[in-house]
Amino acid sequence: MDATYKCLIVDDEKLAHLVIQSHISHCSDLFFAAGAFNGKEAIQLLLQQSYDIVFLDIDMPLINGIEVMQTLPQRPATIITTAYNHFAFDAYQHDAVDYLLKPISLQRFLKSVEKAKTLCNATQIAKNEISAILLKVNGFSQEIKLDQIVYFQSLGNYVKVFLAKKQIPLIVYDSLKNLIEQLPEQHFIQIHKSFIINIKCMLAIEKENIILSDNQKLPLGRKYELMVSRLKL
Repeated sequence: MDATYKCLIVDDEKLAHLVIQSHISHCSDLFFAAGAFNGKEAIQLLLQQSYDIVFLDIDMPLINGIEVMQTLPQRPATIITTAYNHFAFDAYQHDAVDYLLKPISLQRFLKSVEKAKTLCNATQIAKNEISAILLKVNGFSQEIKLDQIVYFQSLGNYVKVFLAKKQIPLIVYDSLKNLIEQLPEQHFIQIHKSFIINIKCMLAIEKENIILSDNQKLPLGRKYELMVSRLKL
């Protein structure tokens, strides 16, 4: 699968969203995944789902961009998009990848995106090198090989881990959001708010379901359809 970077736009101005979405459309490997119009919405989205690149405005109601960065120090690659230049020091202090002043030209946007992609790729290489994941099962840490995992299912504050050739799933204290950030994206993909699957266990993609190699069906969430459709089975 070609690299696809999921993008989140955070800005209180509709026009800013449209400009950045237009710039994103010029990049075949960028995917506009979601938009937020204030810092509170942004934090909620970032806690619910994983993104690769965030285009973050500073001067916003409720919670500003710097406060978003302070609240979520472990964030995707973050590019600041603002009309003000006096926030630059604070932004870089909180590990901003780049600082874009509005109006943002396509040329400057593309240069900034390349920096973000470099950071994303370095992070992904580290993830792709792992062959196992450490999970907390019955209060004890247990190493599970990635190629044994068929899929994960969210269960409130817990996650069911379904393993190949094992009918009874493991129950681990974790979240899908935390797991998807640890798993190599070339092997695992989230298909629904409640499911992450091992790509090699996919047999077919239907309109509303994923068919696994054992003919089991799992639901395909609407907002995940585009990402799944990019897979080459």
